[in-house]
Amino acid sequence: MLIEGEVVSGFGEGRYFLSLPPYKKAFKKILGFVPYEGTLNIKLRNISKEKFKEAFKYSKYIETEDFEFEGKKFFGVKVFPVEIIIKDKKIKGAVVLPKKTYHSEDIVEIVAPIKLRDEFGLKDGDLVKIQLLQ
Repeated sequence: MLIEGEVVSGFGEGRYFLSLPPYKKAFKKILGFVPYEGTLNIKLRNISKEKFKEAFKYSKYIETEDFEFEGKKFFGVKVFPVEIIIKDKKIKGAVVLPKKTYHSEDIVEIVAPIKLRDEFGLKDGDLVKIQLLQ
């Protein structure tokens, strides 16, 4: 399944969460890389959030455990390996679906080993495609 969306600005919270050692360790184990400390937020274009969730229901994913770090509780996330397609170039990454989020229903977060905005010169409104890996 190929999912399309537009780049949108986020709240900057992905940077904080992806900087935490327990998340870094979990992502390294699951994906084979430590993600750039930040997520790229995509507003779904060609699919509703419900159909998106339905598609992901049958995809392979790994869910990280909840954990405590420096006296605070953090929730796990579902991690779905994907191929990110930007300007006809492909890079391995993942869609992350946190148990707790402040994003609207039509926003998804993706991670990659590089800062996608800088690497591809992305700005809000640019098109990004996500291919689910099985």
